[in-house]
Amino acid sequence: MSTETSGIDVFLATYAALSEDERGHAFERLREIRLDEAGVVETEMAKYVKSLRAVAEVIGHTPGVTEYQEVSKVLIAEGREEVQPFSRVYKYFERSWLHAQEALELSGETSLRAVEARFRHRRLGKPVRYSEDVLRETLAQAVRHFGRAPNVPEYVWWRERKLELARAQGEKRPFLPTDGPYRDRWKTWEAALMHFGYTPDVLTHRLERRERVFYSQSDPDLPDGLPVAKLAEEVPDSLPLSGAEIANVREAYEAFPRRTRYILTVRLGLGVRKQILREVGEALTLHLSRVQQLQFYALDILVEAVGEERKHTRPGLRASVIKTLRALAIE
Repeated sequence: MSTETSGIDVFLATYAALSEDERGHAFERLREIRLDEAGVVETEMAKYVKSLRAVAEVIGHTPGVTEYQEVSKVLIAEGREEVQPFSRVYKYFERSWLHAQEALELSGETSLRAVEARFRHRRLGKPVRYSEDVLRETLAQAVRHFGRAPNVPEYVWWRERKLELARAQGEKRPFLPTDGPYRDRWKTWEAALMHFGYTPDVLTHRLERRERVFYSQSDPDLPDGLPVAKLAEEVPDSLPLSGAEIANVREAYEAFPRRTRYILTVRLGLGVRKQILREVGEALTLHLSRVQQLQFYALDILVEAVGEERKHTRPGLRASVIKTLRALAIE
């Protein structure tokens, strides 16, 4: 019987002697070699960066979430096969649009192989499943920031700002879960808040946001000439909402006081040029954070007007509401 040692045996013995981190790097190196030998040019990262670049070329800059959702749908309808749906891109980049934007920007400075290596390095030590303690502490940080339990858009905004700050300061990127792990584990955002004991705050917040959005006492003191979009009665074809849903959105929008409709008009670009928070805040003598809150709260109410039960079962509903407002807007 031959006792000769094969090359595979030598390789496996050497692999077994490596540390866990070294094994991870060795596995990735082998994968790269196999891809090169097979002539595989387009990796998964390349596919999604190519899609991001196609949208960026149309709008002239790195796309935000809403911009990508709207433009990608048009390009896909035109038969652009390289363009991927928003849900696939968002899922690939671990539900962080900041990561997607970063990958696109880095691809203009270095090779895609280097971009992939950077993202793989981050994932090597990343926990596959966030512990309940991590989810509790992260949520507690967001609660301390807002002074109450945030809704989903507020939590997403807070998380992205934390990541941007960490990157600007040259810090190691913190592990901050998206809203996904909360909703995956407890089915809905409110159920997650209930689990961590924030239910009373959520109910209080709902009442508070309605009071702020529908606060009309400041309307007489607003400057003259502020653009406030009206919504046309005639409905264009191919809108993402049904006729009944559009009627509900229109009714909710028209019930808002002038201040709230002005914020939506200039922040969403409803028939007019979009304005930054500072411009809106100066016109209303409001802090920037309050302007942003009112924008979020008003959109929440419009989404709920479509149907409370649809909020968590219909992806992209907020973007559909915004698209509908823009299509109907007349100054």
